[in-house]
Amino acid sequence: MSFTDNNTKQILAALQTDINLNRAEVKELLILASKAQRREFRKGELIFKAGDKSDNFCLVEAGKVILSKSSLSGKSFTYLIATQGMTLNGITCFKSGQRLFTARVVEDSSIITISCHEFRDWVEANPPVAMGILGTMGNLLDGAYTRIIDLIDESVESRILNVLSMLSTRIGSELPLTNEDLAEMVGTSRESAARVISKIQEAGIVSKSRGSISILNKEQLDETASSPFFII
Repeated sequence: MSFTDNNTKQILAALQTDINLNRAEVKELLILASKAQRREFRKGELIFKAGDKSDNFCLVEAGKVILSKSSLSGKSFTYLIATQGMTLNGITCFKSGQRLFTARVVEDSSIITISCHEFRDWVEANPPVAMGILGTMGNLLDGAYTRIIDLIDESVESRILNVLSMLSTRIGSELPLTNEDLAEMVGTSRESAARVISKIQEAGIVSKSRGSISILNKEQLDETASSPFFII
Protein backbone atom coordinates (compact mmCIF):
# COMPACT_ATOMS: atom_id res chain seq x y z
CA MET A 1 0.00 0.00 0.00
CA SER A 2 1.48 3.35 -1.02
CA PHE A 3 1.27 6.55 1.00
CA THR A 4 0.80 8.35 -2.35
CA ASP A 5 -2.77 7.05 -2.32
CA ASN A 6 -4.55 10.12 -0.90
CA ASN A 7 -7.81 8.30 -0.19
CA THR A 8 -5.96 5.63 1.79
CA LYS A 9 -4.11 8.30 3.78
CA GLN A 10 -7.39 9.98 4.66
CA ILE A 11 -8.99 6.72 5.76
CA LEU A 12 -5.85 5.84 7.75
CA ALA A 13 -6.06 9.19 9.55
CA ALA A 14 -9.70 8.51 10.37
CA LEU A 15 -8.93 5.04 11.76
CA GLN A 16 -6.17 6.49 13.93
CA THR A 17 -8.71 8.69 15.74
CA ASP A 18 -10.26 5.58 17.32
CA ILE A 19 -8.84 4.94 20.81
CA ASN A 20 -8.56 1.20 20.17
CA LEU A 21 -7.56 1.01 16.51
CA ASN A 22 -4.65 3.38 17.09
CA ARG A 23 -3.04 0.70 19.26
CA ALA A 24 -2.06 -1.08 16.04
CA GLU A 25 1.07 -0.34 14.05
CA VAL A 26 0.67 1.91 11.01
CA LYS A 27 1.43 -0.95 8.61
CA GLU A 28 -1.42 -2.95 10.15
CA LEU A 29 -3.80 0.00 9.97
CA LEU A 30 -2.91 0.42 6.32
CA ILE A 31 -4.10 -3.14 5.75
CA LEU A 32 -7.40 -2.28 7.43
CA ALA A 33 -7.67 1.00 5.51
CA SER A 34 -7.35 -0.92 2.24
CA LYS A 35 -10.54 -2.82 3.16
CA ALA A 36 -12.50 0.32 4.08
CA GLN A 37 -14.89 2.58 2.21
CA ARG A 38 -16.04 6.13 2.86
CA ARG A 39 -19.74 6.99 2.74
CA GLU A 40 -21.24 10.49 2.86
CA PHE A 41 -24.57 11.22 4.57
CA ARG A 42 -26.68 14.37 4.68
CA LYS A 43 -28.35 15.75 7.80
CA GLY A 44 -31.46 13.75 8.62
CA GLU A 45 -30.44 10.60 6.74
CA LEU A 46 -30.33 7.18 8.40
CA ILE A 47 -27.12 5.18 8.28
CA PHE A 48 -28.92 2.09 9.52
CA LYS A 49 -32.07 1.17 11.43
CA ALA A 50 -32.67 -0.97 14.52
CA GLY A 51 -33.33 -4.48 13.28
CA ASP A 52 -31.05 -4.21 10.24
CA LYS A 53 -28.39 -6.89 9.84
CA SER A 54 -25.16 -5.85 11.53
CA ASP A 55 -22.75 -6.49 8.69
CA ASN A 56 -20.45 -3.42 8.72
CA PHE A 57 -18.14 -1.77 11.23
CA CYS A 58 -18.83 1.99 11.17
CA LEU A 59 -16.56 4.82 12.33
CA VAL A 60 -17.44 8.52 12.27
CA GLU A 61 -14.79 10.36 10.25
CA ALA A 62 -16.56 13.73 10.48
CA GLY A 63 -19.96 15.01 11.60
CA LYS A 64 -22.40 13.91 14.31
CA VAL A 65 -24.69 10.88 14.54
CA ILE A 66 -27.36 10.03 17.13
CA LEU A 67 -27.95 6.40 18.07
CA SER A 68 -31.47 5.84 19.39
CA LYS A 69 -34.04 3.13 20.02
CA SER A 70 -37.85 3.34 19.76
CA SER A 71 -40.15 1.14 21.83
CA LEU A 72 -43.38 -0.49 20.67
CA SER A 73 -45.27 2.21 22.59
CA GLY A 74 -43.61 4.90 20.47
CA LYS A 75 -41.22 6.21 23.11
CA SER A 76 -37.63 6.85 22.04
CA PHE A 77 -34.39 6.38 23.93
CA THR A 78 -31.26 8.26 22.86
CA TYR A 79 -28.22 6.14 23.63
CA LEU A 80 -25.29 8.03 22.16
CA ILE A 81 -24.19 11.09 20.22
CA ALA A 82 -21.26 9.92 18.13
CA THR A 83 -18.64 12.37 16.83
CA GLN A 84 -15.27 12.11 15.08
CA GLY A 85 -13.33 8.99 16.02
CA MET A 86 -16.28 7.18 17.59
CA THR A 87 -17.66 3.86 16.39
CA LEU A 88 -21.35 3.21 15.85
CA ASN A 89 -21.29 -0.54 16.33
CA GLY A 90 -17.79 -1.78 17.16
CA ILE A 91 -19.07 -4.36 19.64
CA THR A 92 -21.89 -5.80 17.53
CA CYS A 93 -19.37 -6.84 14.88
CA PHE A 94 -18.31 -9.62 17.25
CA LYS A 95 -21.69 -11.32 17.37
CA SER A 96 -24.19 -12.22 14.71
CA GLY A 97 -27.55 -10.54 14.90
CA GLN A 98 -29.48 -7.36 14.28
CA ARG A 99 -28.53 -3.79 15.05
CA LEU A 100 -29.82 -2.60 18.41
CA PHE A 101 -30.11 1.10 17.53
CA THR A 102 -31.02 3.41 14.67
CA ALA A 103 -28.23 5.75 13.53
CA ARG A 104 -29.50 9.18 12.42
CA VAL A 105 -27.21 11.88 11.03
CA VAL A 106 -27.71 15.25 12.75
CA GLU A 107 -25.20 17.12 10.60
CA ASP A 108 -23.57 16.20 7.29
CA SER A 109 -21.27 13.29 8.08
CA SER A 110 -18.58 11.08 6.61
CA ILE A 111 -18.58 7.45 7.77
CA ILE A 112 -15.83 4.86 7.31
CA THR A 113 -17.24 1.35 6.83
CA ILE A 114 -15.56 -2.07 6.86
CA SER A 115 -17.28 -5.42 6.57
CA CYS A 116 -17.66 -7.06 9.99
CA HIS A 117 -16.08 -10.25 8.69
CA GLU A 118 -12.91 -8.46 7.58
CA PHE A 119 -12.87 -6.29 10.71
CA ARG A 120 -13.09 -9.32 13.03
CA ASP A 121 -10.29 -11.13 11.21
CA TRP A 122 -8.09 -8.03 11.43
CA VAL A 123 -8.76 -7.53 15.16
CA GLU A 124 -7.91 -11.18 15.87
CA ALA A 125 -4.54 -10.59 14.19
CA ASN A 126 -3.88 -7.48 16.33
CA PRO A 127 -4.04 -8.42 20.05
CA PRO A 128 -3.43 -4.86 21.39
CA VAL A 129 -6.57 -3.71 19.57
CA ALA A 130 -8.53 -6.69 20.88
CA MET A 131 -7.49 -5.84 24.45
CA GLY A 132 -8.56 -2.23 23.93
CA ILE A 133 -11.97 -3.34 22.70
CA LEU A 134 -12.38 -5.54 25.79
CA GLY A 135 -11.63 -2.47 27.92
CA THR A 136 -14.25 -0.49 26.03
CA MET A 137 -16.80 -3.23 26.67
CA GLY A 138 -16.05 -2.95 30.39
CA ASN A 139 -16.53 0.83 30.26
CA LEU A 140 -19.86 0.39 28.49
CA LEU A 141 -21.05 -1.94 31.25
CA ASP A 142 -19.93 0.52 33.92
CA GLY A 143 -21.70 3.29 32.03
CA ALA A 144 -24.91 1.28 31.84
CA TYR A 145 -24.86 0.71 35.61
CA THR A 146 -24.15 4.41 36.23
CA ARG A 147 -27.05 5.42 34.02
CA ILE A 148 -29.45 3.08 35.79
CA ILE A 149 -28.43 4.44 39.21
CA ASP A 150 -28.75 8.02 37.95
CA LEU A 151 -32.25 7.37 36.61
CA ILE A 152 -33.28 5.94 39.99
CA ASP A 153 -31.63 8.38 42.39
CA GLU A 154 -31.40 11.76 40.65
CA SER A 155 -34.04 14.39 39.89
CA VAL A 156 -34.89 15.36 36.31
CA GLU A 157 -32.96 18.61 36.71
CA SER A 158 -29.88 16.81 38.02
CA ARG A 159 -30.00 14.26 35.21
CA ILE A 160 -30.21 17.01 32.59
CA LEU A 161 -27.33 18.96 34.15
CA ASN A 162 -25.28 15.77 34.33
CA VAL A 163 -25.85 14.80 30.72
CA LEU A 164 -25.16 18.32 29.44
CA SER A 165 -21.91 18.38 31.43
CA MET A 166 -20.84 15.00 30.03
CA LEU A 167 -21.77 15.79 26.43
CA SER A 168 -20.15 19.23 26.40
CA THR A 169 -16.94 17.69 27.76
CA ARG A 170 -17.04 15.05 25.05
CA ILE A 171 -18.15 16.94 21.93
CA GLY A 172 -17.94 20.66 22.69
CA SER A 173 -20.17 23.58 23.61
CA GLU A 174 -22.57 23.27 20.65
CA LEU A 175 -24.89 20.32 21.22
CA PRO A 176 -27.25 19.26 18.40
CA LEU A 177 -30.11 18.50 20.78
CA THR A 178 -33.79 19.34 20.86
CA ASN A 179 -35.78 19.26 24.10
CA GLU A 180 -37.19 15.94 22.91
CA ASP A 181 -33.70 14.48 22.33
CA LEU A 182 -32.66 15.56 25.82
CA ALA A 183 -35.84 14.14 27.35
CA GLU A 184 -35.16 10.78 25.69
CA MET A 185 -31.62 10.69 27.05
CA VAL A 186 -32.64 11.25 30.67
CA GLY A 187 -35.95 9.39 30.72
CA THR A 188 -38.45 12.23 31.17
CA SER A 189 -41.12 14.10 29.21
CA ARG A 190 -40.36 16.79 26.64
CA GLU A 191 -42.30 19.29 28.76
CA SER A 192 -40.21 18.54 31.85
CA ALA A 193 -37.00 18.86 29.86
CA ALA A 194 -38.18 22.19 28.42
CA ARG A 195 -38.88 23.57 31.91
CA VAL A 196 -35.39 22.63 33.12
CA ILE A 197 -33.73 24.10 30.02
CA SER A 198 -35.68 27.34 30.48
CA LYS A 199 -34.56 27.52 34.11
CA ILE A 200 -30.86 27.01 33.41
CA GLN A 201 -31.10 29.33 30.40
CA GLU A 202 -32.35 32.08 32.73
CA ALA A 203 -29.34 31.33 34.95
CA GLY A 204 -27.03 31.98 31.98
CA ILE A 205 -25.68 28.43 31.83
CA VAL A 206 -27.05 27.57 28.39
CA SER A 207 -28.67 29.17 25.37
CA LYS A 208 -31.40 27.33 23.46
CA SER A 209 -32.11 27.71 19.75
CA ARG A 210 -34.01 25.58 17.27
CA GLY A 211 -32.41 22.12 17.22
CA SER A 212 -29.42 22.94 19.42
CA ILE A 213 -28.24 23.85 22.92
CA SER A 214 -25.19 26.06 23.44
CA ILE A 215 -23.22 25.85 26.67
CA LEU A 216 -22.45 29.42 27.80
CA ASN A 217 -20.88 28.74 31.21
CA LYS A 218 -19.12 25.38 31.22
CA GLU A 219 -17.53 25.95 34.64
CA GLN A 220 -20.86 26.67 36.32
CA LEU A 221 -22.47 23.71 34.54
CA ASP A 222 -19.80 21.30 35.78
CA GLU A 223 -20.00 22.69 39.31
CA THR A 224 -23.77 22.25 39.34
CA ALA A 225 -23.71 18.73 37.87
CA SER A 226 -23.57 15.94 40.46
CA SER A 227 -22.09 13.09 38.38
CA PRO A 228 -20.95 12.22 34.82
CA PHE A 229 -24.40 10.61 34.23
CA PHE A 230 -23.04 7.80 32.08
CA ILE A 231 -19.94 6.89 30.14
CA ILE A 232 -19.94 6.92 26.32
